[in-house]
Amino acid sequence: MHHISIRTADIHRAIAFYECLGFRMETRFTTGYTLACWLVGWDSRIELLAIPEPKPAVDGFHDQHYVGYYHLSFDLTVHLGDRLTLADWLDTFKTQLGEQGLPWQLLLKPTQQVIGDRLYQVAFVADSDGLPLEFLWELGHVS
Repeated sequence: MHHISIRTADIHRAIAFYECLGFRMETRFTTGYTLACWLVGWDSRIELLAIPEPKPAVDGFHDQHYVGYYHLSFDLTVHLGDRLTLADWLDTFKTQLGEQGLPWQLLLKPTQQVIGDRLYQVAFVADSDGLPLEFLWELGHVS
């Protein structure tokens, strides 16, 4: 996959949010009608598009009947190894956002979940536009 594209109400706030998450600016451009950029990090690329006269985002996290893209998922196991717990990492991320005057919204506190033959800790946070982001931390195999 080349990139994930996110429409944002405030591109500068969204850039700052994703930079706190570890992304960095790759390139800025226009799409003909709006500002845009590519951010790189986590072995992926995010495209942000500034939307003139934005409407509030659909609440895909709480609306169980919503159909469409649901969330981005970040594997902290690969990114950080075993240096922190998920709760510690979330606290650090929350502090970084606060220092930048950016919003913090925890959608789901760290919860254990079995997926296939693996046990994970999973948490959800809203990005600067309220879109859900999932953070996974693999705890090991289940028997």
